[in-house]
Formats: sequence, C-alpha cells, structure tokens
Amino acid sequence: MTVRRCRLYSAASILSGVLLAALALSPAVRAQAPAPPGGGFDLPVDCRMGAVCSVQNYIDHDPGPGWRDHTCGPLSYDGHRGIDIRVPTQIEMRQGVAVLAAADGKVVAVNDGQPDLLLMDTGPGKTLDERNGNWAAIDHGGGWVTTYAHMMKGTVTVKRGQQVKRGEKLGLIGLSGNSDFPHVHFAVTYRNLLLDPFIGMEPSAACGESGASLWSPAAQTALAYRAGGLLSAGFLGRQPTHREIMDGIVPPETVSATDPVLIFWTGAWGLRDGDRLRLAIFDPQGEVFVKNEHVMDRNRATESRLIGRKRRGEPWPPGIYRGIYRVERQVEGTTVVIIDSVTEVEVR
Repeated sequence: MTVRRCRLYSAASILSGVLLAALALSPAVRAQAPAPPGGGFDLPVDCRMGAVCSVQNYIDHDPGPGWRDHTCGPLSYDGHRGIDIRVPTQIEMRQGVAVLAAADGKVVAVNDGQPDLLLMDTGPGKTLDERNGNWAAIDHGGGWVTTYAHMMKGTVTVKRGQQVKRGEKLGLIGLSGNSDFPHVHFAVTYRNLLLDPFIGMEPSAACGESGASLWSPAAQTALAYRAGGLLSAGFLGRQPTHREIMDGIVPPETVSATDPVLIFWTGAWGLRDGDRLRLAIFDPQGEVFVKNEHVMDRNRATESRLIGRKRRGEPWPPGIYRGIYRVERQVEGTTVVIIDSVTEVEVR
C-alpha cells in the first residue's frame, strides 16, 4: 500500500493566519520545552495501545525528501506533521473507538459532515475541511492547542466555544479527509509552533535528539514505541484481495470442506526492508499443509500476505487447521520477533 503524502493544518495555524509548514526552527522552544498543561497530554483515544490501536505514523524529522520518526525509524512519511493512531481495520472503526480530549480546554474549531472514504478513492482534499475531514481543535491556554482529525462522519460531539474536560469524548476514529486507513491524526502546537509530543521539539529537530515528553506518564507508557505489528489474520475458502484485507474481513469460524481453496491471510503494519516473514498452515494432524518464507526488499507501511492450496477432487480433511504468521527482524545482530500470531479455523 502506498502512503499518500498530505499535510494537515492545525487550528493554531488557522487562528494565526500562518501555515505551520512554513514555520522556521525556534531556538527558544528547542532550548527549553515549556511544561505542558495539567502535567502532560493524556492518550487521545479510548483504546488499548498495542493490543488494538497502534501508532502507524509519527512526525517526520527528516528535512529532505525522505522521512524519519523521532527515533530515526521509518514510521512516518515525508512532511508528516502529527501522530496517526490507528485501529486495525474498518471493522474496529465501525464498532466505535472514541477520540478523547488530551487535556482541559476550549473548543476553537470543529467540523463534521465529511464522508468516510479512502484517499485513494477520492483524491486529496483541496480545502482545510476536506483535508482534515471531521475534526476538532482545543485551546488549552498558555499557547497550547491540540488538533484531532479524520473522525467519523456524524460522530463529532463538541461545538465551537464549548469547554471540555480531559478525557471527554470528541467523536469516533474515522476515515474522513486525507486518510488511507482508519485513524485519528493528533497534533500539538505551542504558540503556533508544531511540537513532537514525544520529545517536546519541533520537526526540524534531528531524529534521535532527546527532549522532555509532552505526554502524561500514563500516556507515555501506553505509547511506548512499537516498530510494527499485526492488523488481522484469518482463513477463507476463497482468495481475498489486498484491499479487502486492509478494509477488514470478519474471519469465519468454519470453512467448508468443499471450498475450492483454503487460504490463510494476514495484514500487518510497519514492516521493514530485510524482515523475514514466515507463514505456514498446519493440518488437523499437525503436519505442514503449506508454508512460505519471504524477505522484505523495502519498507512497507502496510503489507498483506496469503498462502493456501487449491482443492483437487476430494474434500479437505475435516478438523482444526492452524495458521502461523511470524515476522523476524535483525536488530544490531540479534533476531527480534515483531509478530508471532496463531490463528485457527475448523474445516467441516
């Protein structure tokens, strides 16, 4: 899946009449990161990080045409100016994951009514609301503003001028605006300057620089850096497309023994050049039904894989089939397991 390049503008840039993308480095802000309101910003989603939600994209700290997140990893894209917290697929999106106010404040901008459609289907938005989709911005006082973009149509619960409390629901994670996957784009500005909440510095700070986190202690723990993960996995009696896997497939509890194929599919995020992907299906007797290994030849924001066999004549032997998906990465000479997933289905 190709990551589309887009820039979102925060409420702070609108209120000041200055586009954040044009702002230069501020040595004063870099030298002494101000204390964030209320002891730090809380997690802006009501979701278990690492178990359900993940940060797929961080702020880009590469000044050139490439991209690097604050750790110097590849979890960003060129010019990205926020934190993208995603749910695995549109299945979880439709179940409803709340976007929350990260601190007390006053709503200074809000929009609802934009459709939940993939950017690949609509093309990039031209106006602010078309880019941000359904969004809100909160002024926390003292120069601090947070922005929440891409919420689900019809779910924004706040109005301009409304006072909100930390943890109050603003809407639901959606697909509105310039969005390739269901997520909320979260951004922090201080006196109209975009800051990376993980290091308290502007995007022009070199990756790897250390600084004071703007997150609350609980949010900092929940948002521990994860370098890739599983989106979904399951079995089908037909071959799904990449688009289906990324949009979301409800895995059936059973597969018919007379289906023409038996397929094990997976979806993942954050895969890197050199990662070794191991997929295998084991039959009810514990024997290898089919297996495959693949070494990534480039970084991929998201990746789908599938293995399986065509049925030739006789029905599939009934019983429990097991799918194994394992992703291994070499980190400083050590093999690190990024994904280790087991999925089962009954064939009958």
